[in-house]
Amino acid sequence: MYVFDVLRADAARLDDLDVVRGALTGLVADAGLHAVGAEAVHRFAPQGLSLAILLAESHVAVHTWPEHGAAYVTLTSCRRPDDGFVERTRAALATALAGTVVVREVPPA
Repeated sequence: MYVFDVLRADAARLDDLDVVRGALTGLVADAGLHAVGAEAVHRFAPQGLSLAILLAESHVAVHTWPEHGAAYVTLTSCRRPDDGFVERTRAALATALAGTVVVREVPPA
């Protein structure tokens, strides 16, 4: 499992479903994973969202807090991405959400 904490991000981007969805689908494609077409979205009032995408290999999810400039992205997969995946994803999320990204990899049990 990979956890990407996005900090000091742009509030408008964190509240824009298209931007957030684009960041996640980019992550999925870069990892060579396969979305199965199922996704769940919940929008919070007055701002913020949660998005989960079901993958053939498991799932990816994001929860955003625009008022705090923060997002929490998790990728759970039965297949390990290549060695450059973490750094590419850190850079892509930082660009897409205009924030600083801290990565925590949770080793398999």
